[in-house]
Amino acid sequence: MGRVSRTFKLKLSPAGVELFLDCHCRLGHLVNELLPFGNTLYCALLHLECVDTRIIADDLKTLRESGLAGERVCFVGAPLSLTEATSRLADRLGPAAQRRGPAALNSRLFIVALKQFRLASPEAIMTAYDEMLVQAGDCLKVGKTLRVRRSELSPIGQ
Repeated sequence: MGRVSRTFKLKLSPAGVELFLDCHCRLGHLVNELLPFGNTLYCALLHLECVDTRIIADDLKTLRESGLAGERVCFVGAPLSLTEATSRLADRLGPAAQRRGPAALNSRLFIVALKQFRLASPEAIMTAYDEMLVQAGDCLKVGKTLRVRRSELSPIGQ
């Protein structure tokens, strides 16, 4: 079996790290589980796919002023299929957003996704979480309770 996960790079300010931790804590509380950080990033990106493209583009334009991006390099392990979500978002945003290259866009999209995730309703977060359980399948590192939930959502692994 090939590689099913990889490490994703985020360049955050201290405020960006706090944002990530806030989102991670909120997701953990909502699902009542201890989760890998990659699950939070994955859910945030899936939620961002439901956000209007104009809002995403505006957040990308004002990212520098938001104080969330910075020089602190953080690495988060997540299922390789997370790259499909970033590709779909890049396609929606068009070539103008991709002019600095896919790696730069991905790093910026991660922060925008976390920013929007913090604003999301509990229902929207749970919808993104359930979608992650379906999309990432057996590549996720989740406990027994969430494996049962995943099997109820999708025929994966049956």
